[in-house]
Amino acid sequence: MASCKREFDGVLCAAASGDFARYHPQRVIEAVNALLPLGKNRALEVIDCYLAGQDLTVDPNEGLFLVLRVLFEVPLDPGYQPRMRLGGTSLQAPLALRSLPHFPLVLIDDWPLMLVSGFTLGGDAEPVTEHLRYFRSDGTLRAKRLSPSHSERGVLDEFKMIYHRAYGTPPTNQMLALIEAQLASGL
Repeated sequence: MASCKREFDGVLCAAASGDFARYHPQRVIEAVNALLPLGKNRALEVIDCYLAGQDLTVDPNEGLFLVLRVLFEVPLDPGYQPRMRLGGTSLQAPLALRSLPHFPLVLIDDWPLMLVSGFTLGGDAEPVTEHLRYFRSDGTLRAKRLSPSHSERGVLDEFKMIYHRAYGTPPTNQMLALIEAQLASGL
């Protein structure tokens, strides 16, 4: 790790924030698109290198969980990404995890949209390095770069259908406002 190049630190630092109340999907999109051409092993090495230069006791870089969820395909078995063990949220994962396989994200037209604004933890959070180990052994890199659509209305309509299928109710106005704000930050 001593020979790590630091060329990806800026894009990873922007995406690594665990301040999910200020989440911007564009940061995840940029990190995924920067890492994807490197291939699986080099992309994970770059993330390892970045984390080696961070004080994870001060900032655990939890936003990198989101980068990994989008950088890698959802496995056929079990049909969803591994759970992020960061604590509870106001919106729980659906009972049928396959209905939102990237939870707490939903990926629509290459938009990684965040469904929660934070986590409440009563103990120690799972470190992102656990997911690096998982993806290193079991992950399949996504096939192509993210290229988000510019149709906010289309993404919102799709979001409403996905949310209703996952939870059995339409999204609240507060949830729609959360998603609209994320789309507006990236259009």
